[in-house]
Amino acid sequence: MVNLRKKKPAKPIPETQYLRFKYRLEELSNEWAERNLTIFLLDIATGYRLQDIVDLTITNIKEAISNGYFEIQEKKQYNAWKSYMKRNPRSLKKEPEKRRHDIVPQLETVLLKYIRGKKKSEYAFPSQKGSGSRYIAAKSYSDILKEVAEDKEINLKNITGHSLRKTYARRLWEETKDLEYVRIALGHLSIEVTKKYLGLDDDVKENAAKIAGRKL
Repeated sequence: MVNLRKKKPAKPIPETQYLRFKYRLEELSNEWAERNLTIFLLDIATGYRLQDIVDLTITNIKEAISNGYFEIQEKKQYNAWKSYMKRNPRSLKKEPEKRRHDIVPQLETVLLKYIRGKKKSEYAFPSQKGSGSRYIAAKSYSDILKEVAEDKEINLKNITGHSLRKTYARRLWEETKDLEYVRIALGHLSIEVTKKYLGLDDDVKENAAKIAGRKL
């Protein structure tokens, strides 16, 4: 029998649980705590998709620190562009621009500490299955976050690797209440996409139910 249930989208990590989640991630990661925590902080601080972070090398990070920003060709947009060009070989549609994101001092401190003593040729976030020759898969890291979320100390639902980008987006929205600002930061094509991404319609429905139910 076909399972028709829709996959629930990833949710951001609630601010009320953020610190406990971060500390629990560190505690449950054992000897991989530094790697796992650095990925977590880098993703939260920049809003890149996990797949665009896990394959960074030490050289990539050093160059980014030297420049003061990351500039990454996001795989989702690039692959979509390649597929489109394959279907429409005469199209003049331009290759998507790399997404640039500044490195704030707090993140720079984290990254400098992390790369200290590591070889330039190394993957920054190696797989547990290899000796630096392979990087951790985005799905494997997502599974780590799920494990933390399901821990009895945390008990959160619908947390995946994409929750880090969602947390980044939600923080921008809560701080600015400016959809266009968030849209540009995420690289979305329309505000409607950003609204859906933030789950704002769900928030309205939930709040409407609470407001309407107060006077029953």
